Amino acid sequence: MKLLHFLADLATDTELMSAFRNAPGEVLRTRGLREQDQILLLSGDPIALRMAVAAAACPPAVMLEEFPQPDPPEEPEESGAAVAFPSPAMLEEFPQPDPPEEPEEIAAHEAETHQVEPLDIDLDLAQDAVLAGKNAGWISDEDPSGVWSGKGLTVVGMGMRAGLHMTAETRLAIEKSARVLYLVSDPVSEACIRKLNSAAQPLGHLYKIGKPRIEIYETIIARILGELETHGDLCVAFYGHPGVLTYPAWESIRRARATGKRARMLPAISTEDSLFADLGIDIGRAGLQSFEATRFLYYSYNFDPCAGLLLWQVSVLGENEWNPPHTGVRPRLEVLAAYLEKFYGPKHEVFLYHAPEYPTSRSLVERVALCDLPRAEFISISTLYVPPRGQPQRNEENIRALAQATARK
Repeated sequence: MKLLHFLADLATDTELMSAFRNAPGEVLRTRGLREQDQILLLSGDPIALRMAVAAAACPPAVMLEEFPQPDPPEEPEESGAAVAFPSPAMLEEFPQPDPPEEPEEIAAHEAETHQVEPLDIDLDLAQDAVLAGKNAGWISDEDPSGVWSGKGLTVVGMGMRAGLHMTAETRLAIEKSARVLYLVSDPVSEACIRKLNSAAQPLGHLYKIGKPRIEIYETIIARILGELETHGDLCVAFYGHPGVLTYPAWESIRRARATGKRARMLPAISTEDSLFADLGIDIGRAGLQSFEATRFLYYSYNFDPCAGLLLWQVSVLGENEWNPPHTGVRPRLEVLAAYLEKFYGPKHEVFLYHAPEYPTSRSLVERVALCDLPRAEFISISTLYVPPRGQPQRNEENIRALAQATARK
């Protein structure tokens, strides 16, 4: 457990962060870590580090499809077996260990408050309703005190690199809220949250294998709104950016505001932000189009192959139920690859990207040709980036109009 505790401390203790940056080897030695763990932390190997953290946390043995498993370092007898823990890059899709049984009064409260509202699956994102001109007023929280007021619902994100990506106001919200719930996908993020607020409670156990995801989300929303009604001051922490492909976050805010309660979301670092930095993408030059992968195939978007294309959640392409480890996705990826080949050609190279999870992790980047996408190694944990096919065509009419407008000044 020393490895897990060290990573949690490194993610939350600014003095330790500074010391580690200046003299990492010395810090590791003074913390009493095993030599093999010191070597692992200094290497930043994302696969080996993921396995070691998972072994320390002892999660359930859920293996990702074809996830490469290097030989783990020898563990003491009391340590659990190494397994691959699901990644924040899977965003909405991850299993969680079953927690201890909750008190009967909490279970009864959830049963009372959980009423599933009928949803139009084609408009399953709160943003869609805003763009259609419905409920537009809820999108803005006019109270300038924001998270400092300690009233209502505050939705925050842990960012991609556990602990290190938390903003100062996110830390404050977790630390000071009367009640904290969390839905994260790795044990270091969980340890960071509980370090800031020891009474924080998980939501991951509400995921049930084989259950439609929309029903899981409704159960999560009901729990959030029930806790908000009881405590009046609630912080809910999600993996990554809480506003990116996190339906329960947006819908909880919308429904809370519909009943007159204050609710706001604090921004966080997303996979997209990390991808820009790690792949060296300047969207000012390359442009960017961003879609959820299943919706990208369901609808006839007029996207431009001469601009960058980001497709989220390719690991659960076409899935409606929660069925980890999503082993049936590869045949559906053939459909996606065949569609993209019409615009880019089969040899066009694409990137599968997995953001760093832990303070000393590196990112994972796999480069493959489109025709090889269904057989990619890291497909089950990655976001897909398709670089531009070439330079866009110049719009001479607009260029002349801008020149004339400038000349008139």
